[in-house]
Amino acid sequence: MKYVHAVYGGFFSFIAFSLIAALAPFAYSSGAFEVILTASTFLFAILAGFYLSRLNSRYDNTREIVAEEDALWLSLYRASIFFGNRFRNTLRELIDKYYIIAYDHDVGNYYKHNAKYHNQIYDELNKTKMPKGGKASLAMPYFLEILSNIETSRNKSSVIAAERLSKGQWASIVLLGSVILFSLFLLRTPDFYSQTATVLLSTTLILVLLILRDLQNYRLGGSALLDESGEEVFEYIGKLKYYNKKWLDEGTVKIQKNVKKYRLGLHKPGEKPNIKIVNND
Repeated sequence: MKYVHAVYGGFFSFIAFSLIAALAPFAYSSGAFEVILTASTFLFAILAGFYLSRLNSRYDNTREIVAEEDALWLSLYRASIFFGNRFRNTLRELIDKYYIIAYDHDVGNYYKHNAKYHNQIYDELNKTKMPKGGKASLAMPYFLEILSNIETSRNKSSVIAAERLSKGQWASIVLLGSVILFSLFLLRTPDFYSQTATVLLSTTLILVLLILRDLQNYRLGGSALLDESGEEVFEYIGKLKYYNKKWLDEGTVKIQKNVKKYRLGLHKPGEKPNIKIVNND
């Protein structure tokens, strides 16, 4: 099922409200409805503005943290060259598994699912025999610092992602929006200006609600947050890019035209991985 983001939702709303305005009968309007419209619009503006500011800040913070985590993984892989080819190859596989699970889940929701692969890096590091002195000893503090910073980024994104609008908050703003829509159509008149203004204002109201939903789901513009940033990690470690069929079917993840071959996850998030290689013709 395709994910209907704010732009598409606003377009469909415009068509629906245009039909309603053209076909629905005109109701008797009074000053009471004008008072109700004024009060509900005022309250809606306050709540919507507050929620938009909060969710937009959450979105920007998460984007910065996720981009930083991707950069840290790249730095970690580069630094692994000082610990020998065996450790470097093991780290490559752990990073690959880590990111596959990360891309199976939403941003911030993969913390518990791929934590074991992050922890295994410490285990593998402990197993690796390091030569005394030399570059490996000098690189070890830097390597451990990167691992620690990755865990910090993981924690931050997980905590921030959990900060969502509650059911009560959604109910309040949807209720106010419904009252506004009802009042707008009751107060409209047959003239062209009134009909057009009613349709445009109603569409804008729905658009605001959908933008709130997209921000909360990290789907602003219909695309997953920083999808390509992590895909570059796959390329750098010598792995094919990975996409889960669930997100491709929803349309929140798109395969770029320059990707000739990629890995497709046929499993649902949380299930045992079932991955096949696909040629992108």
